[in-house]
Amino acid sequence: MEVHLKEIPELYQRLAGQWLLFEILETNANQTPVRLRLLKNSSNKDDLYEFLMEDDQWNWDRQYLIVYADPSRPCTIA
Repeated sequence: MEVHLKEIPELYQRLAGQWLLFEILETNANQTPVRLRLLKNSSNKDDLYEFLMEDDQWNWDRQYLIVYADPSRPCTIA
């Protein structure tokens, strides 16, 4: 699922209490991610690491971001 930065707060609400693994697809001039792909979500952070270890598409050129969806805190990705 591809998402834009402005959609992240809604995603935090929908997936509250989950760890989210994103692939960064595009950044702005400040290197802030603006377009991401949600690769996996889980209540267990270790599931995301396991997913990456088993991903045949993984390579050093791809950038990843792991965040915890906590709608009670400000949503900041920088």
